[in-house]
Amino acid sequence: MAGRVVPVNDTLLAGDTRISGRWTHLPFETRVQPMRQHIIAAVHRGSGRATARIDGHAFMADMAGECSTIIPRGQGGPWVMTGEATVSNVYLGHERLVECADQLAEGRAFELLLRLRGEDPRLASILHLICAEAEAPGLYGTLFLEHAVDLLCVQLLRSHSTLSTRERRDTGGLAPWQVRKVVAFMKERLGDETSLQDLANVVSMTRFHFCTAFRRATGMAPHEYLTMLRMKRAKELLGSTELAVGDVAEVVGYGSVSSFSTAFRRHAGVSPTGYRRLR
Repeated sequence: MAGRVVPVNDTLLAGDTRISGRWTHLPFETRVQPMRQHIIAAVHRGSGRATARIDGHAFMADMAGECSTIIPRGQGGPWVMTGEATVSNVYLGHERLVECADQLAEGRAFELLLRLRGEDPRLASILHLICAEAEAPGLYGTLFLEHAVDLLCVQLLRSHSTLSTRERRDTGGLAPWQVRKVVAFMKERLGDETSLQDLANVVSMTRFHFCTAFRRATGMAPHEYLTMLRMKRAKELLGSTELAVGDVAEVVGYGSVSSFSTAFRRHAGVSPTGYRRLR
């Protein structure tokens, strides 16, 4: 950040995971770009205040003293840091975390929780061990780091993820945050070919568990819900634009006018052209 180069260790650990030794950043104001990895940082020494806006929510914390910061993958936004901090990082690959979750969560979906100033002595101890090994590798250093990262994953899942909350519905359906995430994914890709596995991957579930949980949460099968969103968008385009029916079909993910017209008539009770005339 702010032009500083993070001293990432040359060792690439399992599951696309890397680590760093200690490094210091000065005050900064920037837009942090979403990463494919989770960033787990130990703040060894800090001052000032950190503020961030993620998914429309504001987060703020004093960064004095030792603490831990967790930035889940894919989360970015404006960040401001008013003080100086010395930190060490673990760039944790999501597949590494999922492998650990498979043993602990029994197929349940999860997400890491954003922490700006987490006070977790166990997490801090694990991060300090990893940092020390990155700065002064010992005998069998890579093996030591692999086991330390596994321990890190366990602590993250049990204390800093949605697995440690009561957000999951007792009915076995998706939690509200999971439904919102899947629906957002659908809306962003209305024109793409989207498989059941693509949707299940959004919440890190198997297709079987996802299909059942989605239906219980929404009352509709995933494909049925996606079709509903596509038809809703098609109606908006037919009613408010001069796009040809074929172009509308392409925008909402249909490869031919005939397949789109059949689906639209089944949904609206009238052809796309007829719907436009009625508007």
